[in-house]
Amino acid sequence: MLEFKYLQYRKRKLLNLRKFTVFIFTAIAMLFTQVYAATTAEVKQLIIKQSKEMGVEPAIMLSLAKMESGFRQDVKGASGNIGVFQLFPATAKKMGYNAYDLNENIKAGITYYKNMYKTFGSTELAVAAYNSGPDAVKRYKAVPPSSKVFVNRIMTDYKYFQKNM
Repeated sequence: MLEFKYLQYRKRKLLNLRKFTVFIFTAIAMLFTQVYAATTAEVKQLIIKQSKEMGVEPAIMLSLAKMESGFRQDVKGASGNIGVFQLFPATAKKMGYNAYDLNENIKAGITYYKNMYKTFGSTELAVAAYNSGPDAVKRYKAVPPSSKVFVNRIMTDYKYFQKNM
């Protein structure tokens, strides 16, 4: 019986030693691994490049990204939207993109805006649909009241980016 208790004690000690070793190696790896986050300038350049390749005016996409996330991929909204263009992962996935990946988040945001523009035919309505959803724009047949401030801010930044690109 005493031998059995001793073996249990040794197993617990060995398990604790293993856990401690894993913890130490993880901590060391984290110290020496640089976490890379794209700078604002890099994100802007990616947006401009992708917008041009996808046939969308870069200034409007820069305006949306500025408003949605401040050009940061690490931003997470309270309702589950993520990334530079604050997309819902399910929405991005429906379009064939991964919202958690910076490049794909940008492509998905541009694709979504482009679809809204094709549906509504104007920049203001496309921006409103981006913000409130296409059903709200269809219901009001105009910019919904809940999106007016958003659309006005986007249009102000849009004009700024058009002049300064």
